[in-house]
Amino acid sequence: MAPLSRSLSSLVKHTGCLWRVGNFRSSQQGLPNHPFRSGWMKKNFRAVSCVGAGVQPLLQQPGAKNGAASVRSSSSEGQDATERLWSLYKETKRQTEVICTSSVDPDTIFANNEMSLRDIEIYGFDYDYTLAFYSSHLHTLIFNIARDILINNHRYPEGLRKYEYIPDFAVRGLHYDVQKALLMKIDAFHYIQLGTVYRGLHPVPDEEVIAMYEGSHVPLEIMSDFYGKSTHGHTMKQFMDIFSLPEMTLLSCVNDFFMRHNIDYEPVHLYKDVKEAIRDVHVKGIMYRAVEADIEKYIWYGEQSHAVLKKLSAHGKKMFLITNSPFDFV
Repeated sequence: MAPLSRSLSSLVKHTGCLWRVGNFRSSQQGLPNHPFRSGWMKKNFRAVSCVGAGVQPLLQQPGAKNGAASVRSSSSEGQDATERLWSLYKETKRQTEVICTSSVDPDTIFANNEMSLRDIEIYGFDYDYTLAFYSSHLHTLIFNIARDILINNHRYPEGLRKYEYIPDFAVRGLHYDVQKALLMKIDAFHYIQLGTVYRGLHPVPDEEVIAMYEGSHVPLEIMSDFYGKSTHGHTMKQFMDIFSLPEMTLLSCVNDFFMRHNIDYEPVHLYKDVKEAIRDVHVKGIMYRAVEADIEKYIWYGEQSHAVLKKLSAHGKKMFLITNSPFDFV
């Protein structure tokens, strides 16, 4: 039965190979007749092979060995194959980016399902950064007020006043490791993007990051929840909204000050103090009073938003506003 077993095994491998090739070819049928497609297919089709099953690759590189010889190939040949795959991946990515950047309209609204806005009767709007567009001065205002709260109310060092808001330091969506005091970018699969990890205002070497986290993957149980909140046991806080930019910058600046002056501190308490200071800027109405005192400085007139509201009203649509900003301020 041994020869039969080997034959069945070989048949299964042959079938699997043909199935993968069939799927690969089927996936190309819907692509438009584009120079990018033809070049991509020619290069990628070489990767669809079943050498282990004894099936000859459909399109071989010049001088390539047959299936039996490939099994006995050296590690250097395997390394060459890996380099070819990486080269193919990078070239495909480059061409894809060219297509994306040249054909996507940044003003287009994308939806997961087909939808006619004509059929929608009621429209809801947020206020902050939706109907109300704030200038860059607002982030500087929030940073300065929260920094002064740390100094005046929490007795943080006066030297912190030397730090100013850095507009381009952080972006929305970053994660902050509360216990390690590290700011970083984590992708949708919970992998730390190496090269994006900062301690204070300075990047952390990739080797150190990998050593600290025993790799680059962050377990789900220590991530913040869907809304970016860091609850009990969650040490990774995600900053989800635009108002978070001054908070991330202030956290990094305070960390930087303590490290520069060799001051021992507890990262968890630092995070809580900065979070409380930022909260007071909003909850105690400090930011709202400052904006009301100089509306021209902090709020831009939304000409396009105004046109949308007028159009909706003219077509008899109902509209509502939902916000956690104070009523008198709105």
